[in-house]
Amino acid sequence: MKSSLFDLDIEDYEIGYPRLDFVDFPSFYGLQKVKAPVYVYRATKEVSPCVVVTACMHGDEINGLRTAQLLMKKKMKLLKGTLIVLPTVNIYGFLNKHRYLPDRKDINRCFPGKNKGNFGSRFADFIFRNVTRYGDVFIDLHSGGAGRFNIPQIRCDLSTPGMHELVENVSIPLVVNSALRDGSLREAISELGKPCIVFEGGEGLRIDETIAKYGLNLINSILSHYGMIKSKKEFIGEKFIIKRRKWTRASRGGLLLNKAKYGKIVKEGEVVGELRQMSGDLITKVRMEHDGVILGMSTSSLVMAGDALYHIGFLDDYNPDDLADDEGELSDYFDFEA
Repeated sequence: MKSSLFDLDIEDYEIGYPRLDFVDFPSFYGLQKVKAPVYVYRATKEVSPCVVVTACMHGDEINGLRTAQLLMKKKMKLLKGTLIVLPTVNIYGFLNKHRYLPDRKDINRCFPGKNKGNFGSRFADFIFRNVTRYGDVFIDLHSGGAGRFNIPQIRCDLSTPGMHELVENVSIPLVVNSALRDGSLREAISELGKPCIVFEGGEGLRIDETIAKYGLNLINSILSHYGMIKSKKEFIGEKFIIKRRKWTRASRGGLLLNKAKYGKIVKEGEVVGELRQMSGDLITKVRMEHDGVILGMSTSSLVMAGDALYHIGFLDDYNPDDLADDEGELSDYFDFEA
């Protein structure tokens, strides 16, 4: 790694003034320089609490970039600590509308990385060293991949020290207690004993302003929790903990006609879609195998046998009839027309 590469030094940033720089990221093929945005707002001499926000870990999940834009453009006074934002971690995939790195590695399976490994491992090491040098709390912004939409939710490991308290004070009520994945940023941060929350919302290669605002509210709620900003909003509210998840898959190939809504409470046996032939004849109805809430769904109408259609979160600790409103949706929370 050349010395011109970005190497975060908090002493380079003037206290009280947010700054956005375009810094050098590692080149690929040794031919082309790559620059990516990095935002740092240092409010006080004391660096902590330091909140780090990352987006576009997968280059096609661009809705997190929009959330980062709203955060960086927001007129706010940081009262203490430091806010660090990397809006396009995987700048290479972003520029190519592609999920992966140039060497076809998923960076979110390469952390914490190695400085003498393959490109994916080296780049993960480069990112990890910079974000963990000062970071105390981490927010990683994601969406569904291309052709999949996720409702706003956070994913975290509730066994991480301090995670329960943090989750109780965030703005997103739907919490998926998710096991750590090998090589993910969340796993690597957890091994440092620090909390990392993943926000999931929206669809790959699409910007959804409503989803972006949910992400912004999540960040604001965490900043407020640590006393870094003043907020008039009250973020403490009931949380719905999802402990088990499962994809409902297509039993046959065909044209999918979706009958369900995002965030809908569904019951076992309920029809949520139809598969039809090109002639229009019905192949089969798609029925729910379990009670639950639709966490995400395919947005593609062309499906093959085995394709993932509906991502269902089990409501093991809740009565679905108590959670649903008159239209069968989760507490008016999932208002995508707002």
